[in-house]
Amino acid sequence: MKYFLIFVLLFGLLGFQTQAQISIGSLGDPTATINFGSGSNAVGPSLNSGITSLTYQSFDCPIDGNYVIINHTNNCFGGSWHTLTEDHTIGDTNGYMMLVNAKNTPDIFYTFTVNNLCPNTTYELSSFIMNVRKPLPCPSGTTVSYPDITFVVETVGGIVIDSSNTGSIVETNNPVWNKYGLNFKLPATESAVVLKLKNNTSGGSCGNDLALDDITFSPFGPTILAGEVSSSVSNLTLCEGATQNYTFKADVSSGYLKPAFFWQEDKHDGNGWVDIPNSNSKTYQALITNADTKGYAYRMAAAEEENIENSNCRVYSNLIEVKVVPKLVIDAGKDVHVLENSAIKILATAPPNLVYEWSPPIYLSDPHVLQPIVKPTETTTYTLRVTDLNSGCVGTAEVTVHVDQDIKIPDTFSPNGDGVNDLWQIQGLLGNSDADITVFNRNGQKVYAAKGYPKAWDGKLKNTNLPQGMYYYIIDTHLPTRPLYHGSLLIIY
Repeated sequence: MKYFLIFVLLFGLLGFQTQAQISIGSLGDPTATINFGSGSNAVGPSLNSGITSLTYQSFDCPIDGNYVIINHTNNCFGGSWHTLTEDHTIGDTNGYMMLVNAKNTPDIFYTFTVNNLCPNTTYELSSFIMNVRKPLPCPSGTTVSYPDITFVVETVGGIVIDSSNTGSIVETNNPVWNKYGLNFKLPATESAVVLKLKNNTSGGSCGNDLALDDITFSPFGPTILAGEVSSSVSNLTLCEGATQNYTFKADVSSGYLKPAFFWQEDKHDGNGWVDIPNSNSKTYQALITNADTKGYAYRMAAAEEENIENSNCRVYSNLIEVKVVPKLVIDAGKDVHVLENSAIKILATAPPNLVYEWSPPIYLSDPHVLQPIVKPTETTTYTLRVTDLNSGCVGTAEVTVHVDQDIKIPDTFSPNGDGVNDLWQIQGLLGNSDADITVFNRNGQKVYAAKGYPKAWDGKLKNTNLPQGMYYYIIDTHLPTRPLYHGSLLIIY
């Protein structure tokens, strides 16, 4: 499971910038998220009393010592600020952020109380901050000032639990959200904390202008690396309708005094994560039957034993995704009829760029193409097997190629009653109820006509033998595989 460890290490190293106090580990679902809301109006409402020391203003370019709750900015201070089209959440054009033009003196500009936390539990506090000023020269006689924020987490009684500092958040050529925060452990007697953000530098005419968004408190714990025992990847694939038994296992680093575990499943059916009964071990056997295309996800939850029933206290492993590939839509085509010694193309349909295999492979131009030419000598049922090498999914379909024997029409017969060649015996036509047979004399007069050919013609017209001579016939079998037959017929005695 080395691949999981590499992933988590890289995620931990890249996700935060300059925060030595944030450790590598697993997170739970956010217990509290402060995202400043959203709305269709560009400017949002002011913060509740006591949250900030700054003055609220209702337009998008706050002056020194002011803030605004806003979902975009445009050409602030002659274009010296970045133009922001949305908050930190990509695509959320209505989401608000807090835009700050700092005071002239350092101060605590944001204070917020977070409740419903778990005692004796470690949390990750994270937030996103942007220096909104572009790297431009300052006015003469002024010096650039960078935001420098200290996060302080206190008990409700004012005792500092932990703190962390961002350092100077420098200007960038393009808008950049940086993630900052710290890990702290809540005392055994506390279930709430007070968060304070202090700006350590002065504002003024050049700099210390920032945007703040998505302040999140999430349970933090030991690293949990989950995977399928027999697989080297965390993303697994099944075919629609398939049944598969997986063995999932999680490795948990040290950190809990008395850890407790259980597994969860999300069937992507709108019910979210569901606890799996009797799964309180590091290994879980997951049986998926009749796999649904919505797919499945699994993760392991962990916490101190005393807190495992509280979702605000748990941390979770990485997700194990089971992707379900829809059934291959294939059609071997309609059953076809072909005249003996003739060829026809099988008009099968299936997705492109897959592996095609026909069986039996006889009488086919190529058993490995989707639409082969077939020239069978006998009626044959073919099975098309289509394989997607990427997913391993297979689909099959059948088609029957019926071989119709061609009719054999004698060009002469002698209805003289000697028992030899007395009848016009047309092979392959006797018993056909759909064929139309018509015979004409040399003058174009109809001397014989029949619908179907229940018995061979004896050469008589109204029970009288026709004269010896040449006659002409037309035979229409009304079968698409057979042509319209016509020719001459000699009657001799």
